[in-house]
Amino acid sequence: MHIIDDKARTSRSLHAVSLTAAAVCLLAGCVSPQYKFAGKNTPAARGLNIEFPAAPIETTLDAVITFGGPGSWKREAFWDEYVVTIRNLADRPLRVESAALTDYAGVLRTAGDDPWTLERQSKDLERRYRDAGMTFARIAAPRVLAATAEPAVISSAGIGSAGAAAAATTTAVALPVYGLTVLGINKHNKAAIKAEFTRRRLPLPLSLEPGETRTGSLFFPMTPNPRSLGLDWSNESGKNDSVLALDFLRGLHVKGTEAAMSDGRERNQRAQGAATE
Repeated sequence: MHIIDDKARTSRSLHAVSLTAAAVCLLAGCVSPQYKFAGKNTPAARGLNIEFPAAPIETTLDAVITFGGPGSWKREAFWDEYVVTIRNLADRPLRVESAALTDYAGVLRTAGDDPWTLERQSKDLERRYRDAGMTFARIAAPRVLAATAEPAVISSAGIGSAGAAAAATTTAVALPVYGLTVLGINKHNKAAIKAEFTRRRLPLPLSLEPGETRTGSLFFPMTPNPRSLGLDWSNESGKNDSVLALDFLRGLHVKGTEAAMSDGRERNQRAQGAATE
């Protein structure tokens, strides 16, 4: 009987230790920031409501959400999110085939359908832009997007320094359990990020019946000074496109003032050209 009781107490102790260690790890930042949502006090995205040129397909750019900016829902989102509303004004069905962002050098960046692929693309482009001498900045946006705000770090509570010290000296027997706990949290958070990304994303190609309206997000790699956003669409009459000039986004992901950017346009253009190699 005593042996059974001792085993039960040991099991309960190990379980408590693993939970404590996991909690300490959460506070210490062991859970990957790659899979964290932004803080609840992140300001809402600023509405743009800019209409594309008139066409049988009515398109409005509702908002642009960037790294650490208003409307951010992921802690470190290495992509640019363009929220659009599309309506079929024609009396017959049409199909939105694809969407593309044209960068400063005229290179097309197609909309992505996977957050982790977009993050890899953005980090690679960031490195190549900087290696080529461009003043690339993750958190830099024009006035039209309002002042950027770093997503707030989730506040910690529940364990003080004494508790952390106690957990740090716990038996190594609990560490494998703790490791599995953190891995489980990261896996759960990663799945939650992917689910929210999918929920927000406007799936392409997209078929629209007459009068039908859809709103959703187009996700692109982080792109400095984008030139235009275009949609390719088709109906019974053939293929067409709808393009919105993005001059009002000059300064996106670029450091310095408008004057400095004007002086450095040629250098930045060469840098962006290098990013396509």
